[in-house]
Amino acid sequence: MNDPQDITRHDERRRRCPMLGHEVPFAYCRQPGSDRPCRKVLDCWWETFDVTSFMRAHYTEQEIDAALCPRPDKMVTLVDLIRQAQQRVKKDPS
Repeated sequence: MNDPQDITRHDERRRRCPMLGHEVPFAYCRQPGSDRPCRKVLDCWWETFDVTSFMRAHYTEQEIDAALCPRPDKMVTLVDLIRQAQQRVKKDPS
């Protein structure tokens, strides 16, 4: 029987990722190129297993909050990048 504390116990489960458009294992959702789970992990996996309990068992509240917070709006991000570039040019116009 699988150890309930084993963070990899659901890694082989698979489902279609709505963001990528193809099937992925839970292992990818748990660590999609970073230490934090995907921000959609609860939305995608709640019907397959108790992903909420899994998250609470393996991540702190701060880690869960950071992982699940929505991405900033693209326009806000773009405006911020432009502002940062303008500030750099003002500091070093060469």
